[in-house]
Amino acid sequence: GTGTSTAATASVSPTSLTFASQTVGATSAAQTTTLTNSGTAALSITSIALSGTNASDFAQANNCGSSVAAGANCAIRVSFTPSASGSRAALLTITDSASSGPQTVSFSGTGASTPPTVSFSPTSLPFGIQFIAMTSTVQTVTVTNTGTTTLNIASLAVTGANAGDFAQTGTCGSSVAAGANCTIAVLFTP
Repeated sequence: GTGTSTAATASVSPTSLTFASQTVGATSAAQTTTLTNSGTAALSITSIALSGTNASDFAQANNCGSSVAAGANCAIRVSFTPSASGSRAALLTITDSASSGPQTVSFSGTGASTPPTVSFSPTSLPFGIQFIAMTSTVQTVTVTNTGTTTLNIASLAVTGANAGDFAQTGTCGSSVAAGANCTIAVLFTP
């Protein structure tokens, strides 16, 4: 007699995804790779996992479930959120019942850092009327770095025609990390 064999045959397309340069900490639009079972039996899926040096910079979501029917396919959507600047890469491995072994998809992208961006809040301090030689109450200014790289501070100084009437101290130190802030306390003694 003759027999027919049934087997799952798996493939992925595309086998690599390249993401455009993405700002550090920002998530890209998703790209899709498709897992196809062109065989005559259901394809059992054991795992879909990310690995590699920068695996945590990539995320995947899929509609594959635990199996893909014969002749069917499923989609794996991948997004990129770089945690640092420079080249980033990872590998997606789909472990399944296909005799061809696990299927893999490579990912690459570039993290782009933005320069430190400084903002002050408030942007002015109204001390109002102050008696000569008497020190005002403290007013504070918050310095925020909204960039993705560290703000290095060379110096903090009061300048202008009446700079000697003002004094400042603060928590800023020599740098402000990306996304962080510090405060500057200002006193007025006319």
